[in-house]
Amino acid sequence: MGQMEQVLAEFGRDIGLAALEPSANGHVQLRLDSGALLGASTQAEEVVLHYAEPVHYNAAELAFKAMRRAGRSESAADPVQVGLRTTTRGEWLVVATRLPLQRFSAAEVHRLSCYLRAWLEQARH
Repeated sequence: MGQMEQVLAEFGRDIGLAALEPSANGHVQLRLDSGALLGASTQAEEVVLHYAEPVHYNAAELAFKAMRRAGRSESAADPVQVGLRTTTRGEWLVVATRLPLQRFSAAEVHRLSCYLRAWLEQARH
């Protein structure tokens, strides 16, 4: 079992899921009780962790506000990337951060998911 599989299995157990594993292409995405999405994917030697919430109005304005905030961010420890995704279910504001595969752990998934959720909440206000 690879590192991605081990970390996701441990994180899954932490949140009460018996079997959490990536797809064949290395992606996983969960719908949280809040309706938000939390996902992870591998890209070369990095893991991209993303958090997304639906946007019910003023999506472009909110995305631009979040992008400005990301551009002004003084913390280089966990830089945030911002995107706006349109699906058949509506628009989603997506925030993501990258980390080296060797730093990827269940504890980091917990920490970064809380960080991204709080970051997005602050960007909304």
